[in-house]
Amino acid sequence: MNIKLKEKQLKKICDLSKIKTRPDDGRMYFIIKRKPISSSTYEGLIDKLYDQFFGAATATMETYFETWMGWREKETNVSRKTIKENRIMWNSLLKNEDITLIPLKDLTAKDLIIYFRNITKGRQITRKRFNDLKSIINGILYLAVENEIIERNCLRDINYKQFSYKAENTKITPYTEEERLQIINHLEDDFYSLAIKLDFYLILRIGELKGLRWDDISGDFLHIQRFVDDKNEIIDDIKGHSSEGKRYMPLTPKAKKILAQIQILNPDSEYIFIRNGQPLATVTFNRRLKKCCEELGIEYRSSHKLRFSTASIMYKNGMEDTELQKLLGHTSLNMTYHYLRNITTQKETASKMRAILD
Repeated sequence: MNIKLKEKQLKKICDLSKIKTRPDDGRMYFIIKRKPISSSTYEGLIDKLYDQFFGAATATMETYFETWMGWREKETNVSRKTIKENRIMWNSLLKNEDITLIPLKDLTAKDLIIYFRNITKGRQITRKRFNDLKSIINGILYLAVENEIIERNCLRDINYKQFSYKAENTKITPYTEEERLQIINHLEDDFYSLAIKLDFYLILRIGELKGLRWDDISGDFLHIQRFVDDKNEIIDDIKGHSSEGKRYMPLTPKAKKILAQIQILNPDSEYIFIRNGQPLATVTFNRRLKKCCEELGIEYRSSHKLRFSTASIMYKNGMEDTELQKLLGHTSLNMTYHYLRNITTQKETASKMRAILD
């Protein structure tokens, strides 16, 4: 790591303006807990201070968190949304906790078990929130292994079945078949309205919709093979980086008609939903969808629910789960079942019970 990066890290935890110079020999020094750290050069002092706070001997989760976050932003494709969520989670459950102040080289599975038991006691935290928390600790420890600060990630030695979690409300309600048609018929033919209409005829993530090119269309099929991330960067891969994610989506006659309308509005771009170098904005897409729902008196669900809604409608009308798995780009049927578990409303269930039991 170069001096500027080390300096940036240090400024987050100490006031470098307090660096002083000895008048007798010109050495620069900084006092930590009444002990002076000195060097003949500024760069040398920064190196020593960095080792003091972030070196193998003293590194803790508290001091290593920012190093891990910086590494992720630079070396991985993690989204800004995930970075933000991780920081919120850190500030909420980990920052200044005793567990984060233990030197990483001294941290044991027992330390983590005690901490996990404390935060899960009385089912205070959902399993999802716990797993999000664990993924932060896991990432920090694996980077510490990679940088030879510790030899092993002790999270691997923990039996997680011993912890109890708060029940989650995981119900996802899709748009119904009737609501889908109402929205499609109510929308006009501007760029964003056409994007919403088309999305109701496909089973795509919003990032995949943004990444579509005109040459992805081949006859009655659309090749899904890239996406636009939340930094508006075109990624020539699919979210999750699985081979199943790259797939062909059938185009219905109505979908092809919508595409023809879009091409009139955006004739000069090789990308279907990138105009003047700017991709379709998710926030504008959702704002237009929400306005439409309000005008129709329909409960609003975001862009992600369009993918879920189209899949559930197709399943209820006879499409096999294995076919939907391919269209969704899922690596397993369990992922597909997650989409399908709440597709029947309470009213529909009650109607079926009356028909069967009366």
